[in-house]
Amino acid sequence: MKIRNTLLLLCLLFFMSCYDDKGNYKYSEMAEISIENLPETFTFLPGIEPIVAQPKVTSSLEGELTEGNPNFEFSYRLEKKGGGSLYNKAWIDLNPSKSLNLDTIISIPQGNYIAWFSVKDKRTAVEYSATFDVKATSTIYEGWMVLCNEGPEERMRMDMISVISADRIVPIYDVLASSGLPELQKATKIGFYPKQDAPNDVIYVMSEKGAYKLDRQTFETSEMYNIYTTEFLVPPSDPDEYLIEYMPLSYNTNAPTARVIFAISNKGNLYASVSNWSQAFESPINTSVCGGAPEYRVAPYVGISMVRCPANSTAGLFYDIDNKRFVGWDFNDKDIEANQILYPIPNPEAGQLFDFNTGMDLVYMEGTLYSDGLVYAVLQDATGKRVVYGINMGGKGFVQESKYEDLNAPDLDKATAFAFHSQFPYMFYAVGNKVYLHNLGTNTTYEMNNIQLGANEEVTLLKFNLYHNNNWVGKTPSQEFMNRQFELMVGSYDNSVDGVNGGKVGFYPVDANNSVTKRAEYTGFARITDIRYREQR
Repeated sequence: MKIRNTLLLLCLLFFMSCYDDKGNYKYSEMAEISIENLPETFTFLPGIEPIVAQPKVTSSLEGELTEGNPNFEFSYRLEKKGGGSLYNKAWIDLNPSKSLNLDTIISIPQGNYIAWFSVKDKRTAVEYSATFDVKATSTIYEGWMVLCNEGPEERMRMDMISVISADRIVPIYDVLASSGLPELQKATKIGFYPKQDAPNDVIYVMSEKGAYKLDRQTFETSEMYNIYTTEFLVPPSDPDEYLIEYMPLSYNTNAPTARVIFAISNKGNLYASVSNWSQAFESPINTSVCGGAPEYRVAPYVGISMVRCPANSTAGLFYDIDNKRFVGWDFNDKDIEANQILYPIPNPEAGQLFDFNTGMDLVYMEGTLYSDGLVYAVLQDATGKRVVYGINMGGKGFVQESKYEDLNAPDLDKATAFAFHSQFPYMFYAVGNKVYLHNLGTNTTYEMNNIQLGANEEVTLLKFNLYHNNNWVGKTPSQEFMNRQFELMVGSYDNSVDGVNGGKVGFYPVDANNSVTKRAEYTGFARITDIRYREQR
């Protein structure tokens, strides 16, 4: 009986030990771990704002895991999205303390990253992971670069409408104040080439007193970044010659790489840097003999198809302001010298709408996406009458497509700013503080009453910001973002504002009913001369 009782006691102790082991999970059943509440994308300003994450981690056996659980440790590691090293490492540890929640400030270069959050069961060494995107940005990383002239001296200044995140857009002023940029006057254009290959986007600020390249990360510059140092084999001999226009013509490939970059100076000289043959500008090409002296001046406009990716043209359209005629450039992959001259455009043998030797002054010229690459030119005859020609630049270019005369457009002869839409046959023009929409198809003009400017305001810029990059590899921009390139940007200046910050930018979506509506407006700029969107999506 005693032996029997002893056996019963031993059996009871055995089952109790098995029950205790189950409490320690030392058996084949594995817990399932779920990770929730991580951001899809976390955007922050490096060195200023922390990276923050507060995940909810749940075990199918133990319930929600909290900070301090002795059986688990947590880790966050950061890698460059798309591969590559970060500070000579494949990844960096964001939380050496192995805490569940993340709240850490880190200084890393601007760019796109991926964060790995891992949960490790220390008893089994099994890890569970989840990821989220991290975008390291800055006030200059993405957004609208706004080039201005400040005050009576027309000091060149650049402001930004900074896109820190999709729902966080703020104006930032005088972003080049401590960049090392020399004091320049009479700003003209922003030269922008957002190429995908190294060293990535190229940004120049251009004026009638010089042009300088900006560091893509910091916007810093110096005399070493003078465009004559960075882009020319032999700089122009005239000390008063400065580049005021810079425009890339895309390849016919699946990436927005430039076939050629055109640059125009304040002296009317045109330069071409052809990627197949050289990576620098050489002698002016407004000549009939390669390397010869310039024979005429060209207007500061580049007419190209704005179809970007894949591009559909190898040609550029220019205007000879001395002989009052259109001249052209066309890529020749077998003749280096042929890429270093311009030539008068011959009239078509059939279907001629106008003479390329116009005998008129060029007022304005702009390339669009309309009709797969239409360039519009506004010309004025000796009487002051203005007409509009449409020249299609798809393929080899120079196809006469449209001519608009006897325009029912009030005060068109007084217009100081123009912009042509890429989806509708609309010409916008500004006179003083009024903006008009002229429908070229119906020859009807509408005053844009939704663009309300004060009596002391004047329009200084009308523009559509067509993206250079339409090949968003590995990225899916929102439709809202893509539609922004078809919004009319109206830059104006209020002369009644004290000081030098009377500039304003309004964004107006355009519809098919000959009207616009205001989406957003930003103030506090100087007198605006150009706006370009810095593409980082």
